[in-house]
Amino acid sequence: MKANQAAFRWGRVAVADPAAFADATAAATVASRSDTVVPTHLFTGSPLTGTVRESVERRAAQLLAHSGERAAASYVREVETVWRRERAVTDSTELSEAVADNLHRLTAYKDEYEVARMLTDKAFIQSVAAEVPGAGNLTYKLHPPVLRAMGRDRKIGFGPRSHIALRVLAKGKFLRGTRFDPFGRAEVRKVERRLLAHYRDLVAERLSDLTAEGYAATVDVARAPELVVGYEDVKLRNVDRYRARLSELGVDTTPIR
Repeated sequence: MKANQAAFRWGRVAVADPAAFADATAAATVASRSDTVVPTHLFTGSPLTGTVRESVERRAAQLLAHSGERAAASYVREVETVWRRERAVTDSTELSEAVADNLHRLTAYKDEYEVARMLTDKAFIQSVAAEVPGAGNLTYKLHPPVLRAMGRDRKIGFGPRSHIALRVLAKGKFLRGTRFDPFGRAEVRKVERRLLAHYRDLVAERLSDLTAEGYAATVDVARAPELVVGYEDVKLRNVDRYRARLSELGVDTTPIR
């Protein structure tokens, strides 16, 4: 009864004073991710401007959280190299935009470390609590590749007691791609590393003889990784589509087979 009366009264407020109703009911804006702080020190003297600059700043912030400052700095420098070479042949920024997007896509892949980081991100947890009051004891339904390899075909719940393990796992990101990486031997992780190395070499090769006449073709090549979406088996199938697209564009895909 009291709830009905309260709803009725608030309904009257909504009609009589919409501004007051909005102020009273608007939830506080809480950032859903903490990987949004731009590492401005990585952009000292950077030639990047406009939407490309904004895009690279946003993605550098994400890479800083994903892999650390070294990876973020390398990303920024590589896009700047593309930008400078592009400026020598055209006023267009299509190539810089394509590389900024796809170099990030291939670098910031969501492996076990990244999933753990995202799920234990304090800003993410606070945003959930703000949207769903009382939602403090989160349980994540996950299907880790290691369990899939052992034959488990269903997701399992990771409740509050397991979150400590997830936080520890998130801090292990420095192992990513090293010989001590316990997840790095999975086929999808090997492919992800090959994709990144191949893309870097491919971009560098195309930049070495970039011309106004060949610019559009180079943009097509730089955009090709847009096909690499999804996770695990889905991603591997899309990698096959990516290889096929590169072959159509005359690119040797042997290094990523």
